[in-house]
Amino acid sequence: MENEAKKCPRCKLINPPSAQRCDCGYDFDKKTVEEVYFKQRLPKDIRTYIYIIVPLNLLGLIGAIAEGNLIRIIGLAIWSVVVYWLYFKLVEKKNWARIALIILTFPIGLLLGLSREAKLYCMQKD
Repeated sequence: MENEAKKCPRCKLINPPSAQRCDCGYDFDKKTVEEVYFKQRLPKDIRTYIYIIVPLNLLGLIGAIAEGNLIRIIGLAIWSVVVYWLYFKLVEKKNWARIALIILTFPIGLLLGLSREAKLYCMQKD
């Protein structure tokens, strides 16, 4: 068993047999989450997601203003506030915010849902 790869029970990453800790911070000996070895700032997937959502949101808002549709303007403004608030929570490594953004911005939200990098980022401990 000592020469077998170690699968992390937290993030499912396959680690070498000699690993004491997974990249997500899971300690194989203590069976607890410790400080991660590798601290990532903001994953590319999260940046790409926001680069897509912001312009689409602005285009929708500009279209609603051009139509003069007050209900649509108010709806988009509320949706924007919620999405941007969730984004800032995501940057603070709140995994629940990642899941909420996946749902609210489907299908574009799948960038976050399918991203292992974004999931690991949210699982990091400060």
